Amino acid sequence: MNRKCCYLIISMLFLLCQAGCASAAKQEQTTSETMIVYEKLPLPDLFISIPEGYEETSSQFYETYYCKDDASIIITEDESAVNTPSRDYAVSALNQYQSVTQTLEVLNDEVMVAGAATVQVLEFTYTLTADDTPMTTMAAFATDGLTSYIITCKSRADTYDLHRPEFLAAVQSVRIDKTWVGKGAEAQNTEATDR
Repeated sequence: MNRKCCYLIISMLFLLCQAGCASAAKQEQTTSETMIVYEKLPLPDLFISIPEGYEETSSQFYETYYCKDDASIIITEDESAVNTPSRDYAVSALNQYQSVTQTLEVLNDEVMVAGAATVQVLEFTYTLTADDTPMTTMAAFATDGLTSYIITCKSRADTYDLHRPEFLAAVQSVRIDKTWVGKGAEAQNTEATDR
């Protein structure tokens, strides 16, 4: 994976700890309606339902993310991961996480089918330093063949079991518009021009 991808993964891990929700400013509450997270046509769109009670907020690190108590849901994309299977992306991400954490314990590693999308899901507990509060993350990786989408759900390890059903609901709601799946960028551009 290229340097941009590695930087993205490492930045996400550090920023997850910085983007805590307990001190987030009060925003309007989101509903459980499906929200369009990415709208970058002609690339496929990612759709995800944010669980009820999560507030849309922002920080210096993320334009938009969602919080409830100490839990957060952050959606990012990596357009440099062309033709990288979700499993390969997840393995690379886990290696990056391991290189920047003090401790990391993988709790779960599985494939889920969400709508028509295959999603690689990793759950792990980590600390960045010996003095840090342990955090648990559910990181879900999906791809349309051109872009990798990363849904990062995290909370303190001691509250993770309370938030896990909400995280699972969000991950299982993922839909990718598969209009361009399996077509290279060149074929996609040719087809778009022909319309």
